[in-house]
Amino acid sequence: MSPRIALLLLCLSWAAIYLPALGDPELRGEEIRRILPAQGMLETGDWIVPRIAGEVYANKPPLINWAVAGMFALTGAESEFSARLVSAFSMLALALAAWLLLRKPIGNERSLLVALALLTTLTLISKGRLIEIEALFTALFGIACFLWIRLWTDERSPWLIWTLPYLFLGLGCLVKGPVHLLFWFPFLLGTLRSARQMRTLFHPAHFLGLLLMAGIFLPWVILNIRAVGAGDASVGNWAEELAVRGDVSQMEWDRWLTNPLKIPGGFLPWVVPFFFALAFLWKKRIRLDPADRADAVLSGSLASIAFGYVLICLLPGGVPRYLMPVYPLAALVTIELFFRVPDSARLRYETMAKGLNRALFAILLVAPVLMAFLSGVRPDGIRIFLLVMGTAAVLMVVFLNRTVWKSRPTFLHTALLIAAGSIALLPGIQDFQGEGDLFRKAAAEIDGLAPPGSRIAFHADDEFRNRFTKHLRLLYYVRKPVTGIGETGSLPGDTTLFIGFPHAGAAMREKLGGREVVDESTIEVRRVSLLVWQLEPAP
Repeated sequence: MSPRIALLLLCLSWAAIYLPALGDPELRGEEIRRILPAQGMLETGDWIVPRIAGEVYANKPPLINWAVAGMFALTGAESEFSARLVSAFSMLALALAAWLLLRKPIGNERSLLVALALLTTLTLISKGRLIEIEALFTALFGIACFLWIRLWTDERSPWLIWTLPYLFLGLGCLVKGPVHLLFWFPFLLGTLRSARQMRTLFHPAHFLGLLLMAGIFLPWVILNIRAVGAGDASVGNWAEELAVRGDVSQMEWDRWLTNPLKIPGGFLPWVVPFFFALAFLWKKRIRLDPADRADAVLSGSLASIAFGYVLICLLPGGVPRYLMPVYPLAALVTIELFFRVPDSARLRYETMAKGLNRALFAILLVAPVLMAFLSGVRPDGIRIFLLVMGTAAVLMVVFLNRTVWKSRPTFLHTALLIAAGSIALLPGIQDFQGEGDLFRKAAAEIDGLAPPGSRIAFHADDEFRNRFTKHLRLLYYVRKPVTGIGETGSLPGDTTLFIGFPHAGAAMREKLGGREVVDESTIEVRRVSLLVWQLEPAP
């Protein structure tokens, strides 16, 4: 397959999976905590201290907020689509890096399969269609690994091998802190130990790389502490959140006991060929040559995956998504080991995979139509267009798989089927996820209580921000001008509607500054009552 065709397949697959109806679902999970600080940065110009409702948000470093704010500025719209483009483009960058950087070590076709495997891993699809930190964090770590592999297998200068990857690791620190080093060093140690080059870890260039990583991360830490005025209120809070993951007293036993089974499921559907190929390595029917740098990389990748798996299984607060950074290494191992499986066994697997692909084809044709029917909502023109396009794309891929690409591995067939089917399937799945448009509807109801163009303010105290995080979505969906007020904030003089929890009424009254409440009511949003005060017009 020519490089141009490979690049086209990658870009089309990415677009088919990550773009259709990207902005349709209401915000879910922690998305609001990525968007509100970004909006605050654009409004105030303070790019050092992430804030929610004017109060310091120190749970995570700010790169994800910077990226969202940058995308808002670039697109000119503070929409769900614009915010989620950050994660979607992260997945595109990871796939392109896998293909471009691995082409020389493992070949054009296999590097394409690694890239497609990453694009079609179900967990990465889920996270890549939300504005969450996992997609960006995984992409930065994966790019660092692939860049190091390319430089090291090419036997380039140590000053390149040990510096360039650490630039991406430094950016990763600004996303989630240095937790990715728990996977990075096992990868390095496993690779270099296999190649009998452990001494290169102590090359001056490696120490320079570590300094470069720190030089990217620590300036923000220092400026943040200086701006906030206390370490405990800035990075201390973020560090404490990490420490909680190891707190046995907060362990959820049912989740912890099932983690050993759940964690591999995050790498579906490619966990199946991963374990299939791994079994042959375990039985020594596949052998890795320590003298071969490509084989040493596989040994290091397996060491990182194994260490991460055991660590997260043992971690009291561990959850399967914590292993996502090693998915790029897992994809590389899966593809490389699979093609070393003895021909007879590999052909049997291919025959089985073809049968599964036929079942997948039937599901991709039927499921989108069935979900559209079960949703009970009449599909609009865009959904009908996606349904037609998805069906046509699936039929086209099946045709190509049976003709032009008949001799290609089933990895390619499966990945392209998933990509084509995603056009219609993923928007349909979204209708059954989350809470529908509950907060959009609540925001519209609140909008109707205030005169057009008047300011709405929320008393977003510590409990509101941390215990009722979902309700922070109202600060995003209520029409502008809207303001969130924390413990240290003051009520804008042009506020006509003031909203908060009923039990916070006394604290809200202190914010009034002598203004009168002309009407009081309550509104229920997701089984939680909110106090609504109509205020007298500002003099």
